[in-house]
Amino acid sequence: MTPAQGTGGSVAEAPVLRIETRAELVALLSEAAELEHGLVCSYLFTAFTLKPADADGLTAGQAEAVDRWRGVLTGVAIEEMLHLALVSNLLTAVGAAPHLARPPFPQVSKYYPAGITIELQRFSDTTLTRFVHLERPEDVEVEDEVLADPAVEDDPDTPDAAPGALRTPEEEVEEVPAEAYATVGHLYQAIEDGFCHLVEERGEAAVFIGPPGAQATSDAFRLPDLVAVTDLSSARRALGVLVTQGEGVRGDWTEAHYGSFLRVREELRQLRAAEPGFDPAQPVLDNPLAQEPAEGAPERLVTDPVAVSVMKLFDGCYELMTAMLLRFFAHSDESDEALGTLVQSAMSLMSSALGPLGRLLTSLPAGEPHRDATAGPAFELQAPVSLIPHRRAAWLLLHERLVELADFAGRLVDEGAAAAVDDVRTHLDDVVRAIAGHLETP
Repeated sequence: MTPAQGTGGSVAEAPVLRIETRAELVALLSEAAELEHGLVCSYLFTAFTLKPADADGLTAGQAEAVDRWRGVLTGVAIEEMLHLALVSNLLTAVGAAPHLARPPFPQVSKYYPAGITIELQRFSDTTLTRFVHLERPEDVEVEDEVLADPAVEDDPDTPDAAPGALRTPEEEVEEVPAEAYATVGHLYQAIEDGFCHLVEERGEAAVFIGPPGAQATSDAFRLPDLVAVTDLSSARRALGVLVTQGEGVRGDWTEAHYGSFLRVREELRQLRAAEPGFDPAQPVLDNPLAQEPAEGAPERLVTDPVAVSVMKLFDGCYELMTAMLLRFFAHSDESDEALGTLVQSAMSLMSSALGPLGRLLTSLPAGEPHRDATAGPAFELQAPVSLIPHRRAAWLLLHERLVELADFAGRLVDEGAAAAVDDVRTHLDDVVRAIAGHLETP
């Protein structure tokens, strides 16, 4: 990759990296997939931390605002899921595998756009300011509050490459110019320029070699902006959705993620000016963990036994949802009906399992030594979610894992877990039956 000026016009005069090969394009798309995946988790976590509207101490106006903010954050997270699906379509279109791996939280790397740490944090002015910074259009100046935030400091010890599956700090990697990825839009400008350059050099037929039938469509995901990518025109439309919804860089940013976060932050500041003690979020630990990693992080470790068990159920459902999406994006000879069941099962896990469990966790005590702090979902992947290439084995393993999770939820209910866990167990049983309808027996 070599530095070059943007040519697509979507980010005016933005310096980007010239992509010369398919491998470089795939690497950059995989970085984008990690970024979008991390943002889904980050925005959902922050939404989960908001207090319920009937929480003690909230006035009617505050309760209405909290509910509205929860809807905004959840809506943005769903759009980030769409972005992850679009990036997956772009990867599939050029003959690559979907990339649903991601580094653990907090995700720290200068390689990510905006130089920001992607974390799991409670709803606050600081958290919203980080979201505003990450989603900002390329012509918006960096706020003083951001420059004073340790999460965006230029740390010389930070690796030059993302700590995910692509590269390690020890590898020989080209230094990424700081100005090349000042915003997320710059990242997608580099990708668009890469598509244009490869098509110019090789022709569309040689670049878009992935099977059109493997593309995710709006019919399956029920997301109207999900573009199937089969040529340069559709690739550019997909990239247009990505930057328009995020930064609004190709249109009016007031309705993009950037504008949405600005409005929420302003509303929060107005309510706190009227009542300085107003705090709309639960006292949730940052980047909570159910088990301490090898390098140690005791300040993040949840110790309450009930909370730890619910965190493990949440992580199991999250890991299974990721495995289902991976199978969908890299399916083989499944029927349209089976694929529809697969993607709707994955999306329903997000809404009917991760949602209730995430909200429950932010109300459960974190345990000693955290005093009044509460737990939260960790979004931990205990092992990289890998693609199982054989259809029959893949579906049998998905079904087996669903049964295990439903049984685990049932044991937690027997031990006195909250009603939300019983609701999740019932939902898991429903998904077990849905997947069972597509199993092949010997």
